[in-house]
Amino acid sequence: MRSRSRQMRTTSCSGAVISLMPAAYVRPGRADHRRPRSTDWLTDRMHVTRIGLTPLKGARHATLERVALGPSGPEGDRVFCLVEADRPHVLRTVDNPRMLLVDAAWDGSTLTVGAPGQGVVSEVPGATGEELVCDYWGRDARLEIMTSRHAQLLGRHLGREVRLARTSRRGEVVYGAPVSIVTTGALASLSEQESARFRATVTIDAERDPDPGTVLAVGGAVVRVRAAIPRCRVIDLDPTTGRLDRTHLATLAGRPRPVGLLPFGVDADVLVPGTVLTGDRVAVTGGGWSEGQLASVVPS
Repeated sequence: MRSRSRQMRTTSCSGAVISLMPAAYVRPGRADHRRPRSTDWLTDRMHVTRIGLTPLKGARHATLERVALGPSGPEGDRVFCLVEADRPHVLRTVDNPRMLLVDAAWDGSTLTVGAPGQGVVSEVPGATGEELVCDYWGRDARLEIMTSRHAQLLGRHLGREVRLARTSRRGEVVYGAPVSIVTTGALASLSEQESARFRATVTIDAERDPDPGTVLAVGGAVVRVRAAIPRCRVIDLDPTTGRLDRTHLATLAGRPRPVGLLPFGVDADVLVPGTVLTGDRVAVTGGGWSEGQLASVVPS
């Protein structure tokens, strides 16, 4: 049977046009009669080992006991972000690794932020009414500039002037599906024990990552895996010090992968909202195909 490859193009985190040519891409809506991959990775022991998020994009990824997954993703995740003072760009963690040292908490009203040697600010950010469309890795993010002392504290910590902004809607500064997943098996393949380094919504005790299209019941929620997550230099930074201490990107570069991408972990959409607790069981309720999926771009 004659086969025809389809050339696909997308844009990398750096803005360069790259080529993605999956081994057997299947057009959406077209019947696929191939057999799904083996599910020998499934075990009764699959469960959530860690839950994490941060209300301030780029700040330390806090470990939680529970999270509510809404239709648009984890509640309280990346509600706020920092904007460069001299141009409408969302501040990038990879360019400002000291953000990893910032502790942030939000109760739905009060934002509490602390940084080493800078003290703590805990107050309700005030709306200025100023709306700004900022660049977020090549796409528009609609934000509202806030007035508060948080920006001054963070500016001193980072050594540059910044502005605090609130997202106009959940997921505005999340590039890709709103839920991210890593597995203990994938972490072990990198000889890594610290899952917080990958800043995933949930870490699952499983032998390997689920395939794109897989439907998972995670605690009280149900999610569908979308694609692999391309990574940047942030995964090589110690999440407690912000210093470069790993060579995970180099390891990923040596593995079979789509051209121009270094994937690790997967992202997912929420099908059924619900609460997830650490220790909750994870079960597969539907299968997907391992090929023909375009990766989401989820930089830090």
